[in-house]
Amino acid sequence: MIVLPKFRFPSRTWIPLMLLTLTLACKKEDEVATIPFIAQNVKTYEADYGWNCASGVDCQDVFELELEKGAKLNFKAGTVSAGSAAQIALYAPSVALGSINLFTMSAKELRCNAGKSCSDFTAGETISGFVVPQSGTYLLAITREWGTSCGGTGTYKLTLGSDRNFSVRKQSFEDTASKAAGFECVK
Repeated sequence: MIVLPKFRFPSRTWIPLMLLTLTLACKKEDEVATIPFIAQNVKTYEADYGWNCASGVDCQDVFELELEKGAKLNFKAGTVSAGSAAQIALYAPSVALGSINLFTMSAKELRCNAGKSCSDFTAGETISGFVVPQSGTYLLAITREWGTSCGGTGTYKLTLGSDRNFSVRKQSFEDTASKAAGFECVK
């Protein structure tokens, strides 16, 4: 006859532990299901946005984009309202806002549109044929530069296009102060 050793879970410890495990498992599943996507698995995205900047502040809207390595993307912050000067920046996965902008390869945002008055910047900024260096979550910042703009508010149309599917996960920040070190034009 084979005698198996008896192993007994202490019931007072086992039941609460099991309930905690099940609760955490359900919670993680719920969190994954409720990730707020603005647009998921698309090749184009277009929407109108606006800024309401505090006095003297270069303020920005920041979007989280899920991009695939090797994808070719076009970015445009266009149809800018008269009185606003737009700048644009893209930050690689795990790179903080205000660090190296992939469009300029510096801590500065991209702005090539030049003008003599605050009403001359309505074309906005466009980046064409950008090749994504690695898969992951990128931060796209669309900034309204205070010094050239007139007043504190403005609007723009964000247009994105790619040869591969991408997702606009969410808008992480709205009208927050830019951490960039100014702007430059790099072509």
